[in-house]
Amino acid sequence: KESNTGEKERLPWHCRAVDSIVDDADGVTSKEKKTGGKESNTGGLTKTISNALRDTTEQWTELMNNPNVRPIVIMNGFYLCAISGSQMTLLPLLLTGGGATAASGAATGVALTATAVGQVYMWMSAVQVLGNPAAGRFADRAGKGAAIVAGGILTSAAMASVPLVCAYGYLGDGGSGILDASNLNWPLLAGTLGFWSLGGTLLATSHVAAISDAVPDSRRSQAIALLRTAGDVGFLCGAAGAGIAADMVGDVGLAMQFGSGVLMGATGWFGLQHLALWRLNNDKSGRK
Repeated sequence: KESNTGEKERLPWHCRAVDSIVDDADGVTSKEKKTGGKESNTGGLTKTISNALRDTTEQWTELMNNPNVRPIVIMNGFYLCAISGSQMTLLPLLLTGGGATAASGAATGVALTATAVGQVYMWMSAVQVLGNPAAGRFADRAGKGAAIVAGGILTSAAMASVPLVCAYGYLGDGGSGILDASNLNWPLLAGTLGFWSLGGTLLATSHVAAISDAVPDSRRSQAIALLRTAGDVGFLCGAAGAGIAADMVGDVGLAMQFGSGVLMGATGWFGLQHLALWRLNNDKSGRK
């Protein structure tokens, strides 16, 4: 098509086609031309990561301001702090350490073999496998908050009792100064560790269920991610703190009992928060 001046009229798509050919000839793509060249890709990636971190921080801050979410997240952090410190760090030392007791009367080690320690942890895992269905039913019937409180009490009580059970084996030998597997009351230790595992099962199951109920479906993934992050931070702090505490006091059993006290304190705090929220929800329901 020619214009009145006799020149061919360039339609809009013709202009874009010609510009694309020129850009390709110069080695510059249309995307690079708009963004300012290849160097802008790095800046775009950095900006994307920064935006993602900012969005996550805003969402987690909003979740932590929710009174139904905050106690669950904090309690999960303290639970994994106690587990990493006592079950993962101190319990193996208590089961495999030397034979004497400290001034507190708590044992410093049972001197078990590696096979025996593996059997102890196998027993704890078996209790968790068998206890998972029962823990789930209890949480559904009694409520997730009540299950968390029950699990915290069971775990902290068993955690404080294990060093005493080991010391009982020592004292039952007449104070010979030697503590080994032959002096240990195995049924008592197995029962104590069974309650420990059952309490841990209640806590692990109820934390996820409770936070899933506390947020809408659109926020559930971020809420669970926040819960796991708090647990990871607690796991990190618990392992380091338990080791330092045991070295400072020179008694693995005493350090384990200190960890049980921390978990019991967190359980009491969570119970008070849960009771306050329960009363608040009941008051709101009564007004309606």
